[in-house]
Amino acid sequence: MINFKDKKNTMKYGLLTIMALLGGVLAVSSCQKENNMEGIPEGAVLITAEGFGGMEGDKTSVSAESVVWENGDRVSLNGADYTVTVSGNKAYVSGFSSPDDPFRGIYPAGLTTGTQTVTVPSQYESHYTNGRQVLHLPMLAMADGGADAIRFRHVTAAVRVLVKNSLNVDVVVTGVRVSSAGGQLCGTRGVTLGVGTLAVAAQSEDGTIAEEDKQVSVALTDCPVLAHGGSDIIEVQVPILPVAAGDMTITVYAHMAGAAQGARNFTFTHTDSHVALDRNVMMTARINLSTNGGRTTEDTKGRFSVGENRWVVFAQGNLQYNAGTNTFRFAHNQYELIGDDNSHIAPNYSGWIDLMGWGTSGYEDSYPWLSTIILTDYGPSTGSISGTEYDWGVHNPIENAGTSGTWRTLTSSEWDYLLNSRSVGKRYAKVSLSVGNNTIINGLVLFPDDYDFEDGLVCNENRLGYSSNAISLGLWQQMEAEGAVFLPAAGYREGTLIYQVDGTGYYWSSSRIGGYARALLFDDGNMEYDSSPATYYGNSIRLCYDINAASNDNSK
Repeated sequence: MINFKDKKNTMKYGLLTIMALLGGVLAVSSCQKENNMEGIPEGAVLITAEGFGGMEGDKTSVSAESVVWENGDRVSLNGADYTVTVSGNKAYVSGFSSPDDPFRGIYPAGLTTGTQTVTVPSQYESHYTNGRQVLHLPMLAMADGGADAIRFRHVTAAVRVLVKNSLNVDVVVTGVRVSSAGGQLCGTRGVTLGVGTLAVAAQSEDGTIAEEDKQVSVALTDCPVLAHGGSDIIEVQVPILPVAAGDMTITVYAHMAGAAQGARNFTFTHTDSHVALDRNVMMTARINLSTNGGRTTEDTKGRFSVGENRWVVFAQGNLQYNAGTNTFRFAHNQYELIGDDNSHIAPNYSGWIDLMGWGTSGYEDSYPWLSTIILTDYGPSTGSISGTEYDWGVHNPIENAGTSGTWRTLTSSEWDYLLNSRSVGKRYAKVSLSVGNNTIINGLVLFPDDYDFEDGLVCNENRLGYSSNAISLGLWQQMEAEGAVFLPAAGYREGTLIYQVDGTGYYWSSSRIGGYARALLFDDGNMEYDSSPATYYGNSIRLCYDINAASNDNSK
């Protein structure tokens, strides 16, 4: 989760003036009605929207030019909520009887509490579709009584943040915050809304603005990987109330692509000047994530010692594979496991698996979909896969992990050091995690070198069983933000048979002795860093990334 609690900023605005911002709802002629309503069910109300700059929105995406409508969007018409249906290039709501008098529209539903005010949120959630941001922008509309179409117009201005990455690592942008020293960017404002007009005015008579109304944040989900080198750009739009000319502080939050939550997080802060921003006007800020000039900082959470002066961070989840598309990815959550569906493993299976034989990167016919019980089918016949193409993180691109070849598998001795030799107060604990509807996932929590055990984030002694540490999803998310790593007890596979899901965790190392590879083993009563299952066992894989704790650079 992104922490938007920090309210520090260095900007100052001039006095905020009251702005009357004119817009209009287009009158619809009888001829236009016939054309616009073609393909729309009888009794439905067509909804349209303008994009920033006044261009008509079609439905395809949110950008400077257009506005998205999605199936399931909720709009309010005359105080009642309705669901939006998208058909072709039109969006409409059914079941609304247009009154004889002018009627009002609000998007998203619940944005306003009365007829004279609008409350602009301080936080938004946004996602990406086909590489473009989808955002629920606050909009209002009025239409004449009896109209069968209503056009929405923006209440807000917007800050268009273009982010490129000049760090030495691929990242995912997780959020953007825009803040001011004196301007009101969110909260409640007075509104004059009629057919043909939309005005937004200052609400406070004495000019006082509450601190919580001086910043707006957008949290991003499913955001694409932003490669380092500055060639790729991610666009993030942040809606704000109209403001006078001044300065804004723009804060960009990012983390290393593929890393666990809490590990290798970056924060960029920059102050930018702007002219007065009216409703429906967008300013552009260009942000380059870089350590030059000291604007980008990296936290030190989530680092684990695996030897003297050697550190790693772990991937965001167990490695998964889809034979149908020949695709590797990291699980979206640390506690995610495939379980019994691993039994479908096959060369043409189009689902995901996460229990794979040792050294099955796909190199030299050692495929991740192998389910034979022949030792020589798996990895090299002798020695370790450390640093070789048999290592899953070396040989393969991983779709949500950034640059290919930057991840690797821990050696058996590194597992030993991490679990038994680190000079920290507590290294690990077995836990039972509750994730919605009483779903219980047992597993092992690893504590990073600099973990903060305050604020109720302490688990019981290392070698107690799962039930000694029953934790909620909310508590785990706090622990994860502090850099903790969760290894689910995902079971193991022999041939196509799956055993001990939620009971045992087997995690491969890169080390091998004879026909048996080394693995981390844990269950309710055991803890072994050098367990030796046969190489044809299907076990879990949690890859790591080498770092230098003294800098932002790779130590590989």
